Amino acid sequence: MPMPQPRLPVPLDHAVYVHLHTDHYPWTEVTVDLAVRQAEGLSGVFDAQQGSDWARFVWVRGALRGGFTAAGDITWPATLAALPRAQVTLAPLDPAVAELVWASRTQTAQPRAESWPDLHSLLERQRFSGVLLGGRACSFWEGGRAIGGTLPPAGVPCTTLSRLPDGAVGQAALLDFWRDLIAAAHRAAPLDEAWRLISVQLAAEHPCLDPFAREVTVQGGRLHVEAEVPSDEVLPALLAAFQATLARLGLRLSDLPLGGLPARPEWVAAGLEAL
Repeated sequence: MPMPQPRLPVPLDHAVYVHLHTDHYPWTEVTVDLAVRQAEGLSGVFDAQQGSDWARFVWVRGALRGGFTAAGDITWPATLAALPRAQVTLAPLDPAVAELVWASRTQTAQPRAESWPDLHSLLERQRFSGVLLGGRACSFWEGGRAIGGTLPPAGVPCTTLSRLPDGAVGQAALLDFWRDLIAAAHRAAPLDEAWRLISVQLAAEHPCLDPFAREVTVQGGRLHVEAEVPSDEVLPALLAAFQATLARLGLRLSDLPLGGLPARPEWVAAGLEAL
């Protein structure tokens, strides 16, 4: 299956080598070197190109996510056979950036109504996680902040590749995630009373938490959010209330039996990576 976003430009600030020809650095040596780096926990991107043909491989924390071309997935042996005299580049990356490179390969860019830098505050408010493209610039975002790449020049139209679906579908996914998280936390330590007290304290800053309005409540570990509450109001409120509730109970996020929740893409979008 062709890849909608086959090869995003990645930061080369810490590249081990760039456009090194396999005539001078044979594939056997490349393979051995990558195996050593993988064992050492490599996060990054390896590119090979011969003429117009190319392949890209992505590692995250020592795990090979896989390889792909413009036409679809490819294996390492198939790459060596298809590109015997390639130019190769190895770029170590932050693990979060490497993960975004891999996840974005099958996504279709969505045009944004706002140009840069007007889009910046919206991405922050939405805690955007994904890739921002504008002109020749490509930047990688987690939880509303850029973590790598280059930002667009002023006035340039932008597109995004989001780790979560855009619009109402993405917001619904985030709320479902919060429901699962609060339920998991409640199983470890009952949250209801602490959540109610914290909601009173935070209601001035986050009106949707006002216990008398009952727009956002937790009862029996079940989160309820009224449908008319705007997502850009409720999501920051949930993060603030959850963080303060854990503090009141003397708990850390790492104390909770969260199962696979930290691996879900909503984890970072919810702002939990900073807790």
